[in-house]
Amino acid sequence: MKVRDLLQRVDRVAPFSLAEEWDNVGLMVGDLDAEVSRVGIALDPVGEAVAAAAEQGCQALLCHHPLLFRPLKKLDLNSDPGRAVREAIKRDVAVLAAHTNWDCAEGGVSWELAGRLGLMGITPLDLNTGLGAKGHLPEAEALDRFIERVREAWNLTRLDCYAPANCSILHVALCGGAGAEFWPAAGAWGADIYLTADVKYHELMDATRAGLAVAVADHGEMECVSLPELARRIGAGGGIETVLIDVRGLSAPIRL
Repeated sequence: MKVRDLLQRVDRVAPFSLAEEWDNVGLMVGDLDAEVSRVGIALDPVGEAVAAAAEQGCQALLCHHPLLFRPLKKLDLNSDPGRAVREAIKRDVAVLAAHTNWDCAEGGVSWELAGRLGLMGITPLDLNTGLGAKGHLPEAEALDRFIERVREAWNLTRLDCYAPANCSILHVALCGGAGAEFWPAAGAWGADIYLTADVKYHELMDATRAGLAVAVADHGEMECVSLPELARRIGAGGGIETVLIDVRGLSAPIRL
């Protein structure tokens, strides 16, 4: 398989057409005609992840977050993203990204998070983009029991919940990664709780005043839940082996 064939595989799993206009997905660095038999799957395209992929025999690294995103005025090869570019060229590893296209794909980030919670009747939270997910539990659960189950199912270091202590949870909405903007959609749908990351103080205040419980997780920890499924889907067509690269650009939060 060539890198261009791998790109086509990614496009079938998470169509590039689903990516947000501001996003950068697909090939970041590499030769489209290079041969690839093993691809690493990682969250962040940092130099350590590229090096780890090469050391595990990978000729390509597929990351959720794009290596090249904001406009660059310089490329310092001793710090990312320059370091990752240097490692990719030096070790002959192509770097690809499946960002908001994987967020929006059916079975992608939020769908995998919802599935881990045993939600039923899963549909996108934002029907226009496919972002987020919503569904219901088989039966209502006490808030504390539900929150503990989320921590375990998603392997979270922490999960901060803002809600009345005695509320029960039946209808659940969520968005993997930064999804604060979708809390009104969650509330309008009738969610008892909304789970996401990167929520500001006043957004939390507005949401809870509207009667919506909100649980805030670490951005990276949420998205990492979906990487095994991404790896499975990329490898399912045959012709290439996938391996998870457990290297992040930002380490998980320390629980004190």
